[in-house]
Amino acid sequence: MDINLTDIQLDALREIGNIGAGNAATALSQMINKKVDMTVPQVDILTFDEMINRIGSEDDLVIAVMLKVFGDAPGNILFVLNEESAEKLSKILLTGYEAVSEEIYFSLYQEIGNILGNSYLNSLAMFTGINLVSSVPAVAYDMLAAILSSTFIDAEQYSDYILAIDTKFVEDDNEPGGNFFFIPKPGSLQTILNKLGL
Repeated sequence: MDINLTDIQLDALREIGNIGAGNAATALSQMINKKVDMTVPQVDILTFDEMINRIGSEDDLVIAVMLKVFGDAPGNILFVLNEESAEKLSKILLTGYEAVSEEIYFSLYQEIGNILGNSYLNSLAMFTGINLVSSVPAVAYDMLAAILSSTFIDAEQYSDYILAIDTKFVEDDNEPGGNFFFIPKPGSLQTILNKLGL
């Protein structure tokens, strides 16, 4: 992977991330009926260890939702919640329900990932004019390092460096709401930049 991106290219990717993640934050806010803010998206080329450190520790248990992205710029979308944030979100959305099974919890996270991921993809497609569709979301509960390893391998990111467009959702009480990543497959990034004339 060519990791020599110019400042203009990084700014353009950041702006795309800003629009896409902004729509995703709005969708999440509507789901939980609470204000959800987001950090300015970070577009970075990182080592695998740096990626883990951005979210937490490699042995942290997390809930992760992954969507495979197909079309003109394939890759993966990943939404990661720590246990506390996942529990908090599920309590908000399942208010009034008792004796909820693990299957229902996973179905809930799957639907959250589906709405967030497709909100982001629709914005990306509208902004660039490229054709993008997503898979059915997959949900996993595992250690952070294991989740990220599987996601990067699936996105064919085998190099020492990974490009990720990452934003953090923050709930209105300023507690972390989760990390949201778009991890393009090799070649997808160039397709996006070409569409932008960069």
